[in-house]
Amino acid sequence: MKTDDYKSSLKKMLKSNVLYFSLALVFLAAGIVGFTSADRKLPETAAESTTVKAPVKNNGLNASKSGDNKIIINIDEFTTVKAPEPSTAQVFDNSAEKITEEAETERVLNFSSPLSLKTGTDYSMGIPVFSETMKDYRTHNGVDFIGVKGESVKTVAEGTVVSVEKDNLWGNKVTVDHGNGFTSCISGLADEALISVGTAVYSDTVIGVIGEIPVESSEQSHIHLEMRENGRLVDPLELLGLTGEE
Repeated sequence: MKTDDYKSSLKKMLKSNVLYFSLALVFLAAGIVGFTSADRKLPETAAESTTVKAPVKNNGLNASKSGDNKIIINIDEFTTVKAPEPSTAQVFDNSAEKITEEAETERVLNFSSPLSLKTGTDYSMGIPVFSETMKDYRTHNGVDFIGVKGESVKTVAEGTVVSVEKDNLWGNKVTVDHGNGFTSCISGLADEALISVGTAVYSDTVIGVIGEIPVESSEQSHIHLEMRENGRLVDPLELLGLTGEE
């Protein structure tokens, strides 16, 4: 009888221990799960706890804060910055340069006689005329101005001496470029007092003195003046405002 009671009590005790042991396992498992979850969230929580938000400067932008502390910037309200207009001093004014160019283009040349107003053989306009010295007919491409040997000879207008040469037929020759397409060439100058190439001359500048012209030596002492416009021979008397022999 006692044996049966003892077995019955042992069975009850074992059942109670099994129950307590099962409960212990359940609590232990729950604790492990909770610890694991907490461990996974720890970096995020730590990150949140150590985040320091620096103050945001407006800098002229329309910025506002939302409920979750995020900065919201309204891009539509950005101010457009225009490049500065150039000042008056920075604008290149070439009007003065244009005026200078126009003045050079419209420059009026005033031609004057290189010697006296007394002329000899006139410009033949391409028609052959008789030469007393050569005893033949040939064209006379300029106008002769009569003078005496050693008399000063002036240029016919302002310009620059571009050539000084000695010719076997025409003696010493001086060519002046007057601009605007006009040139003059005076022949029959003596060796002395000749002007130099590159010299700037004016209407009263002496370029030499009367010498000899071998091809016209039978005539009175004189110089021979030829003039061209854009390379074409023209009548010097027309440019000088003279109509013929005076």
